[in-house]
Amino acid sequence: MKYLHNAPLPEASQPTESDTLGQQLSELGLLNDDSAEVEAISSQAADLELNGQIRWGEDISRMIASELDELADANLPALPLFRRGDTGSYPNQGWYSVSSATVDPLHGNQRSAWEYTINLTFKRRRGSGFRTLALHPRQADHPFGNDLTELAAVPASAGKVRWIDSEAGASASATPVEMRAGRTVDASLYDIADGEDALEVDAPSLVYDVSYQDDVQAGVRVYDTRGHDSKFRGEDGGGPRRWQTIHSTEHDVADPVVVSNGLLRVRLDEASTPHLHAETWDDTAGGWTSLGLDNTSDWTLYDIDLTMVGMHDLRAQLEFQHPSMGLYDLDVSLQYGRSRLLVERPESADSPVPQALVDWLDPIAADWLMDVQPSRGLVSRGEVRA
Repeated sequence: MKYLHNAPLPEASQPTESDTLGQQLSELGLLNDDSAEVEAISSQAADLELNGQIRWGEDISRMIASELDELADANLPALPLFRRGDTGSYPNQGWYSVSSATVDPLHGNQRSAWEYTINLTFKRRRGSGFRTLALHPRQADHPFGNDLTELAAVPASAGKVRWIDSEAGASASATPVEMRAGRTVDASLYDIADGEDALEVDAPSLVYDVSYQDDVQAGVRVYDTRGHDSKFRGEDGGGPRRWQTIHSTEHDVADPVVVSNGLLRVRLDEASTPHLHAETWDDTAGGWTSLGLDNTSDWTLYDIDLTMVGMHDLRAQLEFQHPSMGLYDLDVSLQYGRSRLLVERPESADSPVPQALVDWLDPIAADWLMDVQPSRGLVSRGEVRA
């Protein structure tokens, strides 16, 4: 089966796929926005058009159609297109941006079958480029710890990992300081200080080669649970996925949402009790283990405001309510490869975090202060050559 990012495109229901000449587009995602600013810079690129139908019954088909619709408008400029388990025979595999997409029901009065047309703009393939992880460290403001180590993660399966200073055209080998086992792809963590020492520059980027499949699986997700307790259908979890992947900060949140990076997943529920439930991945047991949050606190989750949905980093502002102390806001970030949420006071906060709220969130809150703000991108091999 083919995938655009994590959206399945069933082979049997994809009647056409064609390369067409079009304009090469430079797309700049707008800060804190899910739209894209598009500028035509040449007319030499080959665009790819995908047309197909989704016929998996009303519930699943509507979910996948909604995911494709949001993915088309998401601030994700370089999406992998690949066939799962295929190492190279699919000629159109690579990284693309979505230039346009339409997703509509096949019949006006039914929602069990949908058709789509997706126009993609080619970015790079592994043969001509690498994944990059840009890093912009800043110090967070929170009462949960004071660790100043600056760590960033890439898939443990990645090869040719190095530090790079793109302005000076310099690079240096990178050695992980820790490896963490995840549900789908293990993560290798790198200390930014090692790259700074090697290149004598502040916050160099990481460059690495990774398969398209691992590029997708080694990331962060936010799911709309759609009223389902379990992610997959069936007692053994072997059925189709029931949680919808959220790609847009404008997604209407009606049911509990789950944020996950394969090491930690946290269920956020505005309406029912408990309001927070957190689990860590136990690789030995092959399952999720509860962190045992104490949900007897008088503080409750009042509002979920998604502020950024990225590949390597998810951000939200959570508003908590107390019966006598009122409301208190906290910013949270879930980053790939990290085993806790970074929870901090917003810049506008004028009072310390209430101690009871600190005690409640302590099991899932990070003890490190340095927010590295990881952002995934692409770089040509030419920029990495000596």
